[in-house]
Amino acid sequence: MKKSIVLLSGGIDSLVIAETEYQAGTLAGVVFVDMAHPSQVAEGWKAFNFHGRTKIPLKTIHVFGLDLGDMTNADRAGVVPSRNLVLLSVASNAGPSMGGDVLLIGANRTDATDYADCRNDALAAASTAFVEMGGLPIEAPLISKTKKEIVEMARGLGLRRSDAWACYRQGPTPCGACASCLESDRAWAFDWVRERIKIV
Repeated sequence: MKKSIVLLSGGIDSLVIAETEYQAGTLAGVVFVDMAHPSQVAEGWKAFNFHGRTKIPLKTIHVFGLDLGDMTNADRAGVVPSRNLVLLSVASNAGPSMGGDVLLIGANRTDATDYADCRNDALAAASTAFVEMGGLPIEAPLISKTKKEIVEMARGLGLRRSDAWACYRQGPTPCGACASCLESDRAWAFDWVRERIKIV
C-alpha cells in the first residue's frame, strides 16, 4: 500500500487531504514548514492539533530568510516567489525518512487562478525533477476541486471550520476582512447560516 506524506499548512485544503489519508490508513506523516509569514503561528497550531488528535508523525521544518514578496498584503492574493517549490522541496527531502512514497499538496482549482505554482503543469514539472533527484513524487488530489467543493469534503470527513486557519493577518482570531477570510466565508456560507438559526 502506497504511503503518503502531506504538506500540511494548517489550511482547510491540506487538512482535508491529511484527514482523508488518515481515515484511509495511508498517511505516513505530515510536514509543516515554518516560513515566518504573518499567520505562521496560527497555522502551526492547526497542524499541531491534527498531530495531537491523530498521533500521526509531524515534522516541522524552519525556512529562514525567505522573500515573502507581497504576501503581507492581506487585501488580495499574495504571491511568494517559488513558494510551493520551496515548501515541496523540503517536504520531499523529509518524506522518505518518514516512510512516505508520495508527497501530497492541497493545490486546487480556486488557488490556480492566482498562483502559477498551484497549476498542474508546474506541479508535474516539479514532481519529475524531485524524482530524478531522489525525492518523492508529487500529487495534488484536489487539483480539480473548488474551495466550496473542498469544504463539502471537509464536512463529510467530520471537520469543522475551526479545525483550519484561513486568515492572512497575524492575530489570535481571524480578522474576517482579508481576502482569505472572505473566500473562507463564501466557502463555509451554509455553516454561518446554520449557526445563526441554530440548526444542529
